[in-house]
Amino acid sequence: MRALIIGMVTCQGVEVESVTSRQALFKRCREKIFDRVVIEDYRLFMDGGGNVALLRTHFSNSPRIFVLAPSVDQPTVLSLLDCGVDEYLLLPISAERLRRKICHK
Repeated sequence: MRALIIGMVTCQGVEVESVTSRQALFKRCREKIFDRVVIEDYRLFMDGGGNVALLRTHFSNSPRIFVLAPSVDQPTVLSLLDCGVDEYLLLPISAERLRRKICHK
């Protein structure tokens, strides 16, 4: 799934990095400023917003946070948005739509 997503969002002028764990994500976010963060596991944010706040503390520019996930119930989507996720994108998603969301400012 990760390789598929990387291929879908790789476009001119966009630098893409991938990590394999929450710890690696937070470490990388401390090392570099990102404009966008794409997460393929919505459970990372099901802690009432603590992980979103933790991610955002490492950035001066407040990156947009996208969560890609299969269909989840409406309360879960609302919880994701309430805790600070900018957009929930339903999987499967077309490469064109994902690229448009991620690659264009």
